[in-house]
Amino acid sequence: MANTDVTLDNARKDVLSNQERAQGFTHKYKILYTDIDEGSGSTDTVTAVLGNTPTDFVVTRAMVNVTTAFAGTGGLSIQVGTAGDPNGFITATSVLTAGPIATQAGATTAAAAACIGTTAQVMEALFTNSSSGSPSALSAGELDIYLAVHSANDLG
Repeated sequence: MANTDVTLDNARKDVLSNQERAQGFTHKYKILYTDIDEGSGSTDTVTAVLGNTPTDFVVTRAMVNVTTAFAGTGGLSIQVGTAGDPNGFITATSVLTAGPIATQAGATTAAAAACIGTTAQVMEALFTNSSSGSPSALSAGELDIYLAVHSANDLG
């Protein structure tokens, strides 16, 4: 098993406008299959670096929306969190079917508190190939990651 680290292009990272924040999220990250088509082993992983949290942070909501199902490999899952807690925001869930994913570690809805920290953390999406094929065999797929990331220092 090999892991490949990739950094998400700034063009695919958005701080949401006040109007877009009406759904409770502050940041959006778009990942295409071409961003993660790395590695050649059937159990390879790809870590997409999203960015850093503030120093004193609270992540209150998390959701992945698979807009185009990933195809070309036998099994591919995503988990979203920090380098120290890879599934702290979203637990491992298949991305081979289009639709929303909102299951968090220790929670059943996107509204539950997911993560609190007192030091800045690297946020990441970890993709794991679990059966036949490899991430390099991907031929389709697109998803959006939505997070509500807040600095405790900005809350008053």
